[in-house]
Amino acid sequence: MHRRYGLLLLLTAAVVLAVAYAGVRVFQPSGMPFSVNIVNAHTAVIVPIPGIPLPKALEPGDRVDLAATPQATRIVISRFTQFDPAGRAYEFVIRRGRAVVTVPITNIDTSTGTGMQWSDWAFLCFVVLLGGIALLALWRGRDRAAAGLALWAITFLFGLAASSLPLDGRLGLSAQLGAAVLYLLARVGFYMMVESMVGAALSHRNRTLWRASFLLLLGVGAVAKLGGVLIFVATGWAEFLRPQYGVFWPAIYFVPVVLLFANYRHTDGTQRLRLRWMLWSSVVFVTSIFLDNTPLLGFWVSTITNNFLLPIAMAGFLYAVLRHRVVDVSVVLNRALVYAATTSLVLGLFALLESLIERTTLGHDAGLLLELAVPLGLGAALSTVHRRIEAVVERFFFRHQYRAEVALRRFAEECAFITQPGNLFDLTVEQIARHAGAPRVALYERTPEAYIRIRQQGTPALPEQVATDDLAFVGLRARNAELDLDDTRSQLGADGYAFPLMVRGTLLGALVVGQRPGEHYAADERELLFHVAHEVGAALFALRAQESEARAQQSEAQAQANKAEAQASETQARAIQAQLLEARAREAVLLNALTALGSATGR
Repeated sequence: MHRRYGLLLLLTAAVVLAVAYAGVRVFQPSGMPFSVNIVNAHTAVIVPIPGIPLPKALEPGDRVDLAATPQATRIVISRFTQFDPAGRAYEFVIRRGRAVVTVPITNIDTSTGTGMQWSDWAFLCFVVLLGGIALLALWRGRDRAAAGLALWAITFLFGLAASSLPLDGRLGLSAQLGAAVLYLLARVGFYMMVESMVGAALSHRNRTLWRASFLLLLGVGAVAKLGGVLIFVATGWAEFLRPQYGVFWPAIYFVPVVLLFANYRHTDGTQRLRLRWMLWSSVVFVTSIFLDNTPLLGFWVSTITNNFLLPIAMAGFLYAVLRHRVVDVSVVLNRALVYAATTSLVLGLFALLESLIERTTLGHDAGLLLELAVPLGLGAALSTVHRRIEAVVERFFFRHQYRAEVALRRFAEECAFITQPGNLFDLTVEQIARHAGAPRVALYERTPEAYIRIRQQGTPALPEQVATDDLAFVGLRARNAELDLDDTRSQLGADGYAFPLMVRGTLLGALVVGQRPGEHYAADERELLFHVAHEVGAALFALRAQESEARAQQSEAQAQANKAEAQASETQARAIQAQLLEARAREAVLLNALTALGSATGR
């Protein structure tokens, strides 16, 4: 097995295990029967958890002396993930006025707390969606943005699994610090993804400034998070664990989000629609991280709100990747696949309803006619439902794609009726650039010496002349099929596809379509572009044949005119010759007469 696939399989297994473990652990929380709110560098306040009674030795609002509390207890306070092992006892030093009381507290099963099981299910959805994004980017990603997406999703998922390990003491502290490092790597991947998406619009200076800002906040967040925990565990000084310092941790995400927003303002068209989904999903995601690290609404309200916001953000990211292909992931929503799924859904619904009606209504004594009428009625009703579902799918998922496909097929049918080659070239590049969303479209036509670029729309400019035996054109002549320019060395570059203008085994030219930013053309799109190129080639062949026929007719007419002119010249020459002979005859007669007259006079 190739080493790359071995690594992919290993990472896939790790992702699946992390999803399974984090998803199961969310329903098995255990830890302190209360939460702790750190109010200053040396004091924390006991806060009850809704649904869980406080131990009898504690009262709401009791103050914990953090410096006097044992180190093992400080580690539990610094973690406070609600995944500490149950049954472990820790000593809390409580100050009530001048009195100091040491209260032993035992971890318990906290699954009955808050009474919000729907929050746990929402968090499970988040974990599953995050795992799906990780596997999608891992197996099907093809560029730097997809690599950043994979790094973000995988490290974030591993961080969740590490933070939910039921450990305490130094092992628990190590798991907490390891999770923090993984979350830092996730932020690096997120920034790498965003910068790669908008990198073409950034100058070298702007890119340097954005990176410097990100690294500055990354360093500040790392010091506040890791340093704050280590200092608190070692000395009991908890200043950096106070809620107001928690803003430095989600602030690292602010730089890529602001960068995404700044680029979104200056884009238009399809790219703007793609970035819009990513931008709003990022805003929801960062808001959830902010609420989780700065519990402005209270610890448990912030946690529950965070659990509901996270799956919404992940669903937005996944939709942006699949539907709008924000990053270069070669997986798209396939219309046939979606329609097959809806058909299967309707068939399953039909079988379910038929089974229910048979069990509850028909019974064993129903007549044959009734048993036949029920499935027919269900089939007629569900057929209407099926058409409605397909209409909804077409409207919400494939509306733009459907319109673009119809427009290009209509142009392919109508291009044969264009009367001028120049108009055919102009309309071809304009229609494909408009409906396929291609940033660059060019047409090449064969001449005796080379293939000449006759039209181009978009940048960068392709060569004006390409050798006849260029590898791209050799491949087009050999296979009469689409050619991925990334697979061959050609003067046309390595970005996009070339489609042959082939008629009767002769390659008249090629249609070159540049790659859309951050995405690849789906198989059905490439098939449609191949069809358009074939029809354009046929139309061009017909127009060139008409031109050749017109030139031949013009040459024949010119030859006939020249022949008639030659015949007229010959007739005129004969007339002139006859006149000349007649003049010579007259001259001879006159000369003879003069000679005779001279002779008579001499006598």
